[in-house]
Amino acid sequence: MASRKVSVLKFVGTISLGLLTGTSYTLSTLTIPSLLELPSASAASKAFRSLASTASFHLDALTTISGSAFLLAFTLSPRGFKHPYLLYTSLFCFGTRLTDYVTPSIFGEPVSSKSAAAQRRADLNRARKEKQAAKRMEASYELLGEAHSDEDTSAGGEEFDEDFNGEEVRSEVEFFVRNKLIQTAVSGVGFLVAIIGIWGDGVADTYVFEF
Repeated sequence: MASRKVSVLKFVGTISLGLLTGTSYTLSTLTIPSLLELPSASAASKAFRSLASTASFHLDALTTISGSAFLLAFTLSPRGFKHPYLLYTSLFCFGTRLTDYVTPSIFGEPVSSKSAAAQRRADLNRARKEKQAAKRMEASYELLGEAHSDEDTSAGGEEFDEDFNGEEVRSEVEFFVRNKLIQTAVSGVGFLVAIIGIWGDGVADTYVFEF
């Protein structure tokens, strides 16, 4: 009975780890880089943040499932069948979460768009107030009302565009891609260890049966 549970856990862990590796590779090489082809920085930023949030949730779920499955398989295996590769693979699975700390030390932090956007908004508001003050000195109240209406409309559109800087969005996307590439490498090594270990289990079982 224990052997059957261990086999199921190995199967679930291997499939989950394979999905984790494939998903990370697809995100880092195809899906996320294509966002840089969008026509505006604001559209690229919104799409990236939405996709990155959803992808991170599912990748964390796959990491937990695969790592836990191999760890349970190692724990439930009989004493003579506690193969070290199950523990190693589990460590590789959970090790993919450490890439969030490893990537900044290798490539540096991405350019933060939040503080820069706040600074640009402050500069824009200050410039708009200065412009309004100058117009009050040159125009009457009636003309000022019309100018203020037109100005708010144009300023609103200008602020929307200024909130997103193309270079900052590109920096965040490239950092995410590098992080997922490292994650792909770690999970890929774990997947390779799992495949070789399961193949070794089959060979050992065949040898014992024939003997």
